[in-house]
Amino acid sequence: MNSTFTPMPLRGRERELRLIREVLEYGRRSGPAVLSIEGMPGIGKTRLLREAAVLADGLGYTGHHPDQWEDPRRRRRRPAPARHTPGRPGRPGRCHGPAGPVLVLVDDTRRAVDGPPRMPFARREWTGGDPVVWLVAHRPGEGPELPAGLTGRSERLPLGPLGPSPALGLAHDLLGAPPAPALVQLIDQAGGHPRLLIELLTGLQEEGALETVDGEVRLLTPRLPARLDTRVRATLERFSPECRQLLCVASLLGCEVVYEDLAQMLRTSVSALLPALEEVAATGVVRNDGGRAVFSNPLLRRLIADSMPDSLRLSLQREAAALRATAGFVAAPPAGPELSEQQRVLVGLVREGLTNQQIARRLALSPHTVNYHLRRLFKTFGVSSRIDLLTAAEHLDTAGRAAARARQN
Repeated sequence: MNSTFTPMPLRGRERELRLIREVLEYGRRSGPAVLSIEGMPGIGKTRLLREAAVLADGLGYTGHHPDQWEDPRRRRRRPAPARHTPGRPGRPGRCHGPAGPVLVLVDDTRRAVDGPPRMPFARREWTGGDPVVWLVAHRPGEGPELPAGLTGRSERLPLGPLGPSPALGLAHDLLGAPPAPALVQLIDQAGGHPRLLIELLTGLQEEGALETVDGEVRLLTPRLPARLDTRVRATLERFSPECRQLLCVASLLGCEVVYEDLAQMLRTSVSALLPALEEVAATGVVRNDGGRAVFSNPLLRRLIADSMPDSLRLSLQREAAALRATAGFVAAPPAGPELSEQQRVLVGLVREGLTNQQIARRLALSPHTVNYHLRRLFKTFGVSSRIDLLTAAEHLDTAGRAAARARQN
């Protein structure tokens, strides 16, 4: 039985698939072509190449097979798939060189642990004038490696995040039911990053942090799953020390960081940061916006900040606060205000995942009053969602405990 590699529908990539089909049609009619698919890790480049393989199958292409996209470390040994004769899909042909259009899929992002980029199949020279279409996936700033002297049509396809509607559709596919409002807010934090969203929801399911009530999936805790934290830490380990340092410091300074402020925090100049900034831009975690570095999504920034030990994170926050006080430095806000007992109770009920109506019943207040107090909390912490409020309150509690321990010592 053939294994499938598309367990869920592809969401939000209609425009990209149209361009891929157009390039494949061109290859059949007119000759060689190259389509370069560029995007940050986890944005869906490999999945799009798989869909391209399916499209090419229907158009009579040879030279690819879906089974070759499995991780070789987990794939069982199996006989090599037979070549399919063009024009007769589903029936094995003779094992000979390609006849007709040939598709070459190259994923320069799927690297072995300590080896060169892996490819679905080895490069080779085709004779007989058969048209060849190359689809190459790579990260920003890392140009694809192509054969010398390649001519024909050339297209570039930047792959960005999913829009809100496709992201919710992907969440529905994963969960089997629509997410409740509190979970939607957390999903929005992923910024349309498919892999981040999949890891988030899978981790929440594994840890029992979700439950289905009245046909919708509700979030039981604002705590992020360990699975997501582990994946982000592993990703950071693949970057250079300079890149990791820059990302960690920037994550504490805000979603938008002025380069001069970042250089001041790192006791260096903007020009000295250029190599690390180029590497950071290539990861796609941060994008350049004039004189600022802007994180691609709030959830990733939070995960990078949380990847540091509490003591280190608090020390960096104090250092940023000192620079802000002495040099007009625009950095992360101070630890935060003191909460009243009523506000702490309200935050605790929000942490339980209760709606405004449920909180109102619990506290014998009107929903309007609960909404008023929540908006005041949002304004106090400078946030715009319940998830951000809980994150800010958690950091405030951590800072308070650290300060108490410091006073005792």
